[in-house]
Amino acid sequence: TFNIAAVNINGTGPELNGMNATLEEVPGPVRNLVKTASTDNYVAISWDPPEPSNGYNSISVYTIRYGVLDTPGEVINTQNTQKSIDSLEPGIPYYVAVSAGTTGGNGNETEIIVFSKEEAPAIPVNASTIKTAWSGNSLNISWEPLTLHEARGFPVYYIYLN
Repeated sequence: TFNIAAVNINGTGPELNGMNATLEEVPGPVRNLVKTASTDNYVAISWDPPEPSNGYNSISVYTIRYGVLDTPGEVINTQNTQKSIDSLEPGIPYYVAVSAGTTGGNGNETEIIVFSKEEAPAIPVNASTIKTAWSGNSLNISWEPLTLHEARGFPVYYIYLN
């Protein structure tokens, strides 16, 4: 509880006593964050609100952070529990993190990794970067890894011997 009084150069006015205020708590993390659809350059996501609590009245905003892995990315806000994210590059892994907010602040993020539509990868390696070395009965083959843009998904390498 608190008291309120107006103050100016002539003094303090009468107090209004016994005012009550309840501060909202920060909500918990959103639940069940999933990718619901994707095309070449967009993904749709949805989630459930945090577990109900007596510490807040309602969620005022959901904050979504997304971007290519290991980058700061973009931030968008919504009041819905679903969102489409577009202008993505095909097959690149993106992180998507969602948090719920009240007047008390934002809760912890829930994060997933998503891809827009995955495609076949680029040529696995540049022929000039392949290095081979014989050692007894062994052949050692090495190359430079694909970039995220070349991989168009998580790269897996296969070596075929003829």
